[in-house]
Amino acid sequence: MERELIGRNLSVQDDNGDSIQTIKEVEVILKPETLDIIRARKMSKTKQIVGYEITVKLVMSKLESALRYRLLADFKAGKTMFLDRITGSLEDMQTGNVERVMISGVHIHDEMDLLVAKIDDNNGIDITLSGTANDFDFIEQFPAYMA
Repeated sequence: MERELIGRNLSVQDDNGDSIQTIKEVEVILKPETLDIIRARKMSKTKQIVGYEITVKLVMSKLESALRYRLLADFKAGKTMFLDRITGSLEDMQTGNVERVMISGVHIHDEMDLLVAKIDDNNGIDITLSGTANDFDFIEQFPAYMA
């Protein structure tokens, strides 16, 4: 059975948990780093996880630019562009069950638009921030659904 999931309460928070800015879209991917291992007995090949990277992509409106200005001020001052935490949830529209996730220690280190403007065009109204995170935690989890 196909479930409809919708994102809720997506926000960037400071170290006290106070919301700095809401975001329109977030994508967080766990990317394991592996090493090829050859099993001597059967000469079969497998992979061993030796590390991981948590990539983060945020999309927000340029009309709410307080966070962007803060990150750019840090950049100009020679500081790391850093977000303490991002929280968000997915809600099952059929049952109302919620999964809440907290991503912590986000370092923004990819490109950031400074100015994208065209006469008679509203493209470039959103800004995308990308980087990597240190950790993630599930604050709430979906219950075990029956198939």
